[in-house]
Amino acid sequence: MPGRRVAVIDIGSNSGRVVVLQIAERGVLEVIDELRAPLRLARAMDHDGRLTNQAFETTLDAMGDFVALAHGQGAEEIRAVGTFAMREAKNGGVLAELIRERFGLTVEIVDGYREARFGFVGAVYGIDVTDGLSIDIGGGSLQIVRFRDRAPEYAWTFPFGALRLTDQFFQNDPPKNGEVRTLRKHLQQALAEAGIPKLGEGEALVGTGGTIRNLGKVGLRRAQYPISRLHGYVLERERLRRMARMFARMDSPSRAAISGLNSSRADSIVAGAMAVHEVMAFVQAPELHVSGQGLREGAIRGMVSEALPPPDAVRAASIRSLCRSFSRWNQPHAERRAQLATALFDAVMPDADPLLRESLWHAAQVIDVGATIDVYNRHARAADVVVDSDLQGFPHRTLVAIASLLLQAERPGTSLKAFRPIVDTLPAAELASAATLLDLADQVERRTPPSEVLEPSVVARDATIEVHAPVSHWWRGEECLDRFSATFGRELVIVSTLD
Repeated sequence: MPGRRVAVIDIGSNSGRVVVLQIAERGVLEVIDELRAPLRLARAMDHDGRLTNQAFETTLDAMGDFVALAHGQGAEEIRAVGTFAMREAKNGGVLAELIRERFGLTVEIVDGYREARFGFVGAVYGIDVTDGLSIDIGGGSLQIVRFRDRAPEYAWTFPFGALRLTDQFFQNDPPKNGEVRTLRKHLQQALAEAGIPKLGEGEALVGTGGTIRNLGKVGLRRAQYPISRLHGYVLERERLRRMARMFARMDSPSRAAISGLNSSRADSIVAGAMAVHEVMAFVQAPELHVSGQGLREGAIRGMVSEALPPPDAVRAASIRSLCRSFSRWNQPHAERRAQLATALFDAVMPDADPLLRESLWHAAQVIDVGATIDVYNRHARAADVVVDSDLQGFPHRTLVAIASLLLQAERPGTSLKAFRPIVDTLPAAELASAATLLDLADQVERRTPPSEVLEPSVVARDATIEVHAPVSHWWRGEECLDRFSATFGRELVIVSTLD
């Protein structure tokens, strides 16, 4: 299965999407291409609960384009999934049959439980969480999954999609206060009757779906956040509450002009934001981890395995998948550099933040990625790739730590203000010290012959640290020695293991 290129089409209640993905190790999915089309199927049913002829035409046109994109990008297999609107419509099966006849594509119309599982698998895979709840809100329905050890325990599905709630509770634009109160009360009562659990200590809430991704984008841009990638962004409940109130005071044209909000969601974002906020308040979640992946990725991963690997394994696999796409990256060199850097860390910084140790390992892996782009500024280019790429399993705090190590390894004292406020949560002195170790490991590796298989080792003595490595006898490394001594107050001795 790894190495295959596949496509999945999601026929949703609000929009349809296709994504073409390359399957890599441990479930890592590399996005090749994607396309979205507004369908609005949740609003395209007649009084008898049937999708209209216009809805059929709109969906078939979109499917034709989706299939063309999938074939154009070399997908070996196409999987199509229909969710709430298709399963609720009395003629949803008729639409599925038309798609099969026209495109030779079987549409799996999933029930609420299976939709919830797909959303869970897609959303939680790339987020650094182990236990908690996931929420997926679409145009027609809302799913909540309880999970432990990254495995689903129970799922709930509600008819609380953003479009459906808007049509059911709002008759005015912007909605009146009484309409908002009625919606909130309805949501609170339904969550209580369903027995949705509160979050326990150490548990987290993960969110996916178009509504949540749009809320995340708005929150990210309004906060002038230092990282542009949405996946892994943490949206605080209080910020979401203020955003929902702001949306509710504006009409749809005004909302459509908000940075980060897709204009096609301007009429439904009020109800969607309130639904998400009420879930957060009910389960007592102070924040929401936004996932850039969801049902589509979950459907593909389900073809491989629905068992989710631990977050550290996801991170390692994601880094390797990224690095392999850059021609200058050499795994044996990267591994040797990382081993030396972390061995030094263990010897001279044993009590430091464990996050820095893992960040140091990943930073040592990606230096040559930057060299592929610009050999003269390889650290800075590697830092750019880390914060801009779709790496999975990494909290934004870890991404900033990796990028900061790269920048300060090359130029000690480099200002990191571009990463505020995230970098302010990292121990500055330890960060600078770890950057010194990254530079030392890199300088040793640059002078190690490619044919050498001996791994470097570190010997800690009272006043000295010895690095034993297959490095040239001619290298003196005065700058590294002086930087190490100034940072750690101990003498560094480099011992060549070459004959």
